[in-house]
Amino acid sequence: MSEGVTHFFKNLSYVGFGTFIGTAFLFTFNVLVGRLLGPLEYGKFSLVQSISMFLYVPMLMGYHNAMVKYNAEEEKYDRQKNVISTTYILVLIFTTISVIIYLFIPQKILEYFSVSNEIFDLCILFSVLYAVYMLLTATVNGLHKMKAFAMITPIYSTILLFTFLSIAYIKPLSYKLAIFSMLFSYLITSCLILIYIRKYLTYEFDRKWAHTLTNFAIYSIIGSMTFVLYPNINQILINMYMSTENLGLYNAYSFASVNIASLIFNIFNGVFFPVASKCKDKTVILKRINRIAPYLIIFGTIFIIIVEFIILNIYGSKYTIKIPLLFSFAILSILIVYYGTYNWTFSSEGLDGVKLVNKTSILIAIINVILAMFFIPYLGLIGATISTSIALVIGVYFLLSKGKYFKYDKI
Repeated sequence: MSEGVTHFFKNLSYVGFGTFIGTAFLFTFNVLVGRLLGPLEYGKFSLVQSISMFLYVPMLMGYHNAMVKYNAEEEKYDRQKNVISTTYILVLIFTTISVIIYLFIPQKILEYFSVSNEIFDLCILFSVLYAVYMLLTATVNGLHKMKAFAMITPIYSTILLFTFLSIAYIKPLSYKLAIFSMLFSYLITSCLILIYIRKYLTYEFDRKWAHTLTNFAIYSIIGSMTFVLYPNINQILINMYMSTENLGLYNAYSFASVNIASLIFNIFNGVFFPVASKCKDKTVILKRINRIAPYLIIFGTIFIIIVEFIILNIYGSKYTIKIPLLFSFAILSILIVYYGTYNWTFSSEGLDGVKLVNKTSILIAIINVILAMFFIPYLGLIGATISTSIALVIGVYFLLSKGKYFKYDKI
């Protein structure tokens, strides 16, 4: 292996080891919450997270991805300091504007989506702290500080689990206590990261970098919004068309499959995206992706089905195991990873790549919403997985067929 490949796998081992430790605590937390709360309260817990994933996107506006892109390109202190400080000021502005808008959202809109004021207020707070956590995590990632980056998930998950265990005895136990544990964990972890990167933080605002970051972020925000849309819109539609209890069951299946697959992918992508941003010849990367794709689809699906079965049994008898759901969620999980790999490869090219990814993401989002609104009322939970899977397959084909590097049949 070349020196670059060796360095890549070395960083990947750091992130993988740290995430593995953190996953053990996150897994324990989610299973405990699911077992102790039951499907109804677990559904409310899931709903807060799903809505928050929509609310936080306008706060970051894609600037965190732009920051990683330009910090990863050149490891120069003055440049990185200007990029980080400018990004933080921009995010602060958009976060403030977003919160003000959310506070004046009409009650009728909340009623239409079957969301109470109490839950929505929690969503606003959750989205703010999550946006801060994501911004700080992206900062460490863009600085190529992979050992520190690898420690973030274990620190967050350890605080999360022990916070929840310390308050789990409170009766009646509700979704609010689980959400509070997450909020507290995001806050403490973010403070620790701030201390670690403090030398990069100033009050300087560089207009030139603001313009460059904004150009990238404008396109990145579309991709971020749509990538948030297709895993979370299903949960909101299930809450609308079915029930919060069914949402709890859906979330259990999703955690046992999609979340596990996404977690593994995020370990990989935490190292992959900065490295891909530095790579000049993207065709080399894309060809290697295609070589491993058949193995990913076959062995990945089998692996996810086994993991699903084990985790759902740990959740307890309240969460019924259905074979069709096991298979449909496993296939969806692998398709998300498969598309995500191509997505970030093209995004690493810069504006041209991000533009193409955004067109693809918008296409996927539109198809997913249309199909979900049709399939969920008639097919239930499996209808949600089918709609997203079909949308992703179309998205992968569109992305590869429109790519400027080469056509699909030449890869």
